[in-house]
Amino acid sequence: MRRLSVVLSVVALLACSGDDSTDELTLPPTDANIVGTFSLTTSNGRPLPFVARLTVDEEWDLVSDQFTISADNTWSETTNYSIKALATGAVTAQSSQASGTYSVSNKQINFVMTAGGNTPFTGAVAGNILALLYGGGHFLYSR
Repeated sequence: MRRLSVVLSVVALLACSGDDSTDELTLPPTDANIVGTFSLTTSNGRPLPFVARLTVDEEWDLVSDQFTISADNTWSETTNYSIKALATGAVTAQSSQASGTYSVSNKQINFVMTAGGNTPFTGAVAGNILALLYGGGHFLYSR
């Protein structure tokens, strides 16, 4: 549940701080070869690291995110954060994991989260780029 709240905080923050583009979020048709490990490069056009969550006590910077699509129709994700205590300046690291299943239909990948949350989302692999649409955000990964 904590992962879901962090991800939703990321999406809300990015929605408020994104550019003023009116382009609708779309996906290209997915390739047949979608299996692989992908590293997050941008979130709503912003490169890593970026502030993912800010509270009165802490600043959570998203420093890396790795998304793996397996041939057995499962996927997994590991997200790494650097957390700065605003009162002391102390920095700690934390990771979160999510995983689930996927199916491919209508030239897109339909992901179902079974651990780390329960939000469905879509994606596509075009060449070495994985694009994910999640919670109103657009996330690009490279393999």
